[in-house]
Amino acid sequence: MTQSPPPAAISLTNARRIYGSGETEMVALNGVDLDIAPGRFVSVIGPSGCGKSTLLRLIAGLEQPDDGAVSVYGVTPEVACSAKMVGLVPQAPALLPWLNVLQNVSLPHKINKGADKKRPAAAQAIETASGMSEIPDMKELLRLAGLGEAMHKLPAELSGGMQQRTAIVRAFGLRPDVMLLDEPFSALDEFTRESLQEQLLDLWDEMKSTVVFVTHSVSEAVRLSDTVIVMAPNPGRIVDVIDIELARPRSASMIKTAAFHQYEDLIRESLQNAWRSPETQNAA
Repeated sequence: MTQSPPPAAISLTNARRIYGSGETEMVALNGVDLDIAPGRFVSVIGPSGCGKSTLLRLIAGLEQPDDGAVSVYGVTPEVACSAKMVGLVPQAPALLPWLNVLQNVSLPHKINKGADKKRPAAAQAIETASGMSEIPDMKELLRLAGLGEAMHKLPAELSGGMQQRTAIVRAFGLRPDVMLLDEPFSALDEFTRESLQEQLLDLWDEMKSTVVFVTHSVSEAVRLSDTVIVMAPNPGRIVDVIDIELARPRSASMIKTAAFHQYEDLIRESLQNAWRSPETQNAA
C-alpha cells in the first residue's frame, strides 16, 4: 500500500487580500496559489507594493485572506501559531531591553508550555524523524550564531547585526516547523549582511525548519534559497517560481561563480518583466 505524501508545510489556494473599499480599494494579493514542501528555504522577491509582506502576514495568521485559504501543515495559521509551529522575524529585532541575550532567546520556551500537544500529527512525525522534537540548547544556538561572548549582554550593548542575530536565534529556538523572515537584513551593511546570511544557513541546516524569506536582494535570494518566488504588483501576484540548483553549503566564494551569476540574471529578467502591467504582458 502506497503511503500518501505528507501535507505541504505551507499552502495557499486562490488567496486574495484587499485593503480599503470603493475608490480606495487596493488588491494586495490576487489569486495566489502556492505549495511549499517541508524543509525548503524559499525566498520571495519583487517590487515594493507587490504583496510580499502581506503574503508573510497571511501565513503567520496576522491577517486573514478575503478569499481563498491558507494552511500550515494542514491546519489554519492560527492553530499553527498557538502550537508554536511558526516563528517570525520582522525587520526590527524587537528585543526586550531589560533582558540579556540569553534571557531574550529563552523567553518563548516559558510561554504556552502546552503548545507541543497541539501540533498536527504530520508535523510531529517530521520533527521526530529530523530530531527537531528535542528542545534546543539555546547557549549552543547562540554560539552557532556567533553570539557566545554576548549572551549575558543587554540589547543596548549590541550592534545592529548582533541584535538581529539574537532575534533570529530566538525564533529558531522555538524549533518552529515554519520560519518567516521579513527582510531581516535590510538595514545592515553589505559585509554584515553576508556574514549573517552564512550564520542563518548554519542555523537552518541545524533546525531543518521550512523558511520563507522576504528580500529585495537578488544575490541574497540566490545564495540562501532552494526556490525563489518572483512577485509583481497591481495586483500582487506570483509571476515566476525559480528553483536554485546550486550545491550546498553555499560559501561566500560561490557568489563569484558563473552559475551563481546566471541565476542572478534569470531573476533580474523576471523582475523586469514583473514591472510591466498585466495589460502589456497580455499584449506581448
